[in-house]
Amino acid sequence: MQRRFSMRVTVDANVLFACLIKDSTTRRMFFNPALSLFAPEFIVDEFARYLVEVRKKSGLSDEELYQLVDKVLGQLVLVPDKNLKPFLPAAASIVEDPKDWLYISCALYENTIIWSHDRDFGTQKRIRIISTKELIGIIGSLS
Repeated sequence: MQRRFSMRVTVDANVLFACLIKDSTTRRMFFNPALSLFAPEFIVDEFARYLVEVRKKSGLSDEELYQLVDKVLGQLVLVPDKNLKPFLPAAASIVEDPKDWLYISCALYENTIIWSHDRDFGTQKRIRIISTKELIGIIGSLS
C-alpha cells in the first residue's frame, strides 16, 4: 500500500480571504489533498466581520458565497482558542502583532508551518512561513 504524503499547514486569514474572493491558484491549493489545513477557530469570526467586503470583491451571489464558505471551512481543522491560550506567551515572544498570536499559537500547538501572504510573519525565525508560490513548489516537488 502506497503511503500518501500530507503536509500540515496553519492557514492565515488572508489566505482564506484570497481563496474566497477569487478562483485562483490559492483556491486550488486550498483544496489540494496533500494538505492538512488548520486554523484557530477565531478565523470564523474574522471572516464574518469581512463577509460583506468578501461578497463584493468575489462577485458571487449570496448562495454561491455561502456554498463556497461551507466547502472552505470543511477543509479546515478549527482549533479551539482555549487550546491555544497556553501558547500565547510564546507567540507574543515570537511576533509583536497581537493579531498574529493565535496563528503562531496554532502552529506551535499543531506543529505546522504557516501559509500566509502577510509579510509581518517573515521577521521571525521560529516558525516557517510560506507563500502560495512556495507551497506550490513544495507540493509540486513531491508529486
